[in-house]
Amino acid sequence: MNVNVEETGPVERLLQIEIPTTEVDAAFDSFFREVRRNAHIRGFRPGKAPREVLEQQFGERASGEVLQRLVEGTLFRAIEDAHLDVLGEPRLDAGELPKPGAPYAYKANVDVRPAIEVAAVTGLALKRAVLPTPEKDPIEAHLEDMRQRQAQLVEADSGVAAAEGQIAVINYVGKIDGEPFEGSSASESQIELGAGRTFAGFETNLLGLRVGDEHAFDLAMPEDHADEKLRGKSVRFEIKLITLKNRELPALDDEFAKDVSNFETLSELRADLERRVGEGRAAEQKRLEREGLIEALVEANPFPIPPALVEAQLRQRIQRMLTQFGGAKLDRDVLGPLVERWQEELRPQVEREVKLALLAPEIAKREKIAVSDEEIDAQLSRIAEASQRKLSEVKREYRERGLIDALRAGLVEEKVVEFALAAANVSEG
Repeated sequence: MNVNVEETGPVERLLQIEIPTTEVDAAFDSFFREVRRNAHIRGFRPGKAPREVLEQQFGERASGEVLQRLVEGTLFRAIEDAHLDVLGEPRLDAGELPKPGAPYAYKANVDVRPAIEVAAVTGLALKRAVLPTPEKDPIEAHLEDMRQRQAQLVEADSGVAAAEGQIAVINYVGKIDGEPFEGSSASESQIELGAGRTFAGFETNLLGLRVGDEHAFDLAMPEDHADEKLRGKSVRFEIKLITLKNRELPALDDEFAKDVSNFETLSELRADLERRVGEGRAAEQKRLEREGLIEALVEANPFPIPPALVEAQLRQRIQRMLTQFGGAKLDRDVLGPLVERWQEELRPQVEREVKLALLAPEIAKREKIAVSDEEIDAQLSRIAEASQRKLSEVKREYRERGLIDALRAGLVEEKVVEFALAAANVSEG
């Protein structure tokens, strides 16, 4: 095997691999021996068909199979012989299919680990993250949200006109050109007036009505309506107000605290909310400072990264985001722009993550930062607890799937970031 390595970029290499005729012929011989043993060819006993007959029937398949065997048997050997530390998957240029009696040559583009010279880890300039002051007191906002969830709906007094904040119970039917359409009617539908959860103008037409009133009005359906048949159409709604209800909120007292929590008093509930809000804001501040530190760290230690590695990570991230739609099929007109926007928004973050993943081990070597087996076990215990699974089951899964090294690398990253953050030159923002 002859291997030629060409430097095509700072972290890219082109391998040109030529396999001698003897190895090519041996691969073809091996293929046809296997075919001869298993093939049922008319006119010949099993295992007795001559090579020329096998070539006529399986020649095309033979070339593809031999190609796969030759590449699998030589590519990673060529990478080792060339002493390349490859990142990601090689990109193959197979060229022409191999033929018996001739050498076979193919190409492979690979990304290699960049040479990283750690320049600065400690003393990085970092501004302390300042969280914005909430517009509303978060404690009072939490309590108000709890009260809203505990609210009771009570029928309004007779003769009261519908107003924002009330719940209108209506019967309605929608018509286009005088004819109802599928899904256009409902009985005793509840609408919270002023909540803005219906088509623009619908709730406004209910304001001022009294129980028993009937009313008709026209509304233009939005151009982005989920039902294509309704987009931009004018719909005539005929409604009848059946009932009006008021939302009665519970008093904010000790009884309320007992109903919504395990606490006996409102003051205890407030204290718990203050603790949780404080912890949440502290965690958010730490997250922002950590992000700032990572950005400063990769800027202080520049090195080239393989574009293909970034693209692969970006594709995986977007695929995970798409699966969060619950498998819903998105229209291509929607999916294309959505993916493009995500690619643009996520690329800087993914690039930082790739740089950190490559930089952290080098910093760990220099600063003698390591992750012990005990720390691995502790992390697996946290994972088991969070997923409500047995620790032994989680350990077995991580070992069988080869995820321990990835887990260790993630913990090394965390330690490196914490080390650099503790040694940063932090100024008030």
